[in-house]
Amino acid sequence: MRLIRLAMALAVTALVVSTNCWASDFGSLREPDFDLLTPAPHQFDIEAEDTYQFLVGANTLRRRIDSFPDSAISLQNDLGVSQMQLPEVLLSYWFDSVNAAQFQFRYFGLYGSKYETQPLAFGGSIISPNQELNPGGDRWYTFGGYYERRLTPLYQNCEQGLPVFLQGWDTRAKIGLEFTYNDFRINDGSPNFSQRSLYEARIRFHEKGLPIPVIGIEERRWLAPTVAFEVTAQGYWANKWDSGRSEGGTVYDSQSGFETHWRVVYSNRDWRGFSPFAGLSYYYSKYTQTSSGVGNLLRVQMIGPELGFNWSI
Repeated sequence: MRLIRLAMALAVTALVVSTNCWASDFGSLREPDFDLLTPAPHQFDIEAEDTYQFLVGANTLRRRIDSFPDSAISLQNDLGVSQMQLPEVLLSYWFDSVNAAQFQFRYFGLYGSKYETQPLAFGGSIISPNQELNPGGDRWYTFGGYYERRLTPLYQNCEQGLPVFLQGWDTRAKIGLEFTYNDFRINDGSPNFSQRSLYEARIRFHEKGLPIPVIGIEERRWLAPTVAFEVTAQGYWANKWDSGRSEGGTVYDSQSGFETHWRVVYSNRDWRGFSPFAGLSYYYSKYTQTSSGVGNLLRVQMIGPELGFNWSI
């Protein structure tokens, strides 16, 4: 918990210090008309997107109770999940043309089912073979709060002499906290068991989960008068943090993740700040909770196309 408090203190300190630093110096950089790369003071950005992700690699779910054996359940091969849908909303408020606060909400929708012919050990029980299994009833969301800062004003007057490709980029860095709410269920928690089960077939990751510090970077550059290229990346990593919960001993929370988005954005000043985009995104996440009495694991990796828009007001 000391690491959590330290991370939160660092994020708040960065927000307070950076908001005051140079806020007045760069408050009038924006041109009179809308510019995708240069926000105006007190501007709101509303970004909404929908991503269809196809699972790749090993995507695994496990739940151990005490010393009872547990199976590595494949999302694709055992639950029939081959794709996921990730709608997202990102809200930004610009204090000036450099400093912004952001809030992000994302929903993970799992689709698919599979007729499973093998028994699966899960959470101290055996899920019976020869039944249809699916992720029905799953509730998976993420909530994020960030401080974002444009770095462009720090170097934009020093670009002369650089190759053309390296000029004209708008760079933004971000830091914040993200919390994952994940109540993962198999058949809404009630598949057929081989014997009477004391537990449901579900993992409440959020009950032992912690908010995790996240860092990220964004790059934008005009390709044509109304077309821009955008690439973003952000990630997080926490290893065996004390969750403050106990289940057969202290439960340690470990989380790691990375995502990147590559987009082409259309921005016409006559559209009054409305900018649609299309692109490709990649997402990886690994969530582990361990103690002598419990072991939870969810690992997903996916890639797919996305569509969305940004509306600046």
